[in-house]
Amino acid sequence: MRPSKKEAEQNDIKEKMRPVYCPKCGWKILDAVKGTKTQTRFPYKGRYPDLYMKCGHCGAEVGIIKTE
Repeated sequence: MRPSKKEAEQNDIKEKMRPVYCPKCGWKILDAVKGTKTQTRFPYKGRYPDLYMKCGHCGAEVGIIKTE
């Protein structure tokens, strides 16, 4: 469930987030917690990322690997 604006302001959620960008076009594809380290790569045979996202700007399929 998504928190309301008031809850987000009180909990400082937005201050703890950082953007993750598409490696092809540089568009923001998601937000991650500041302490989380991620790598964004294009998926290919032999590499299995933890998450897959499709960039809303260029349409590239991006693999996201959580390193910590």
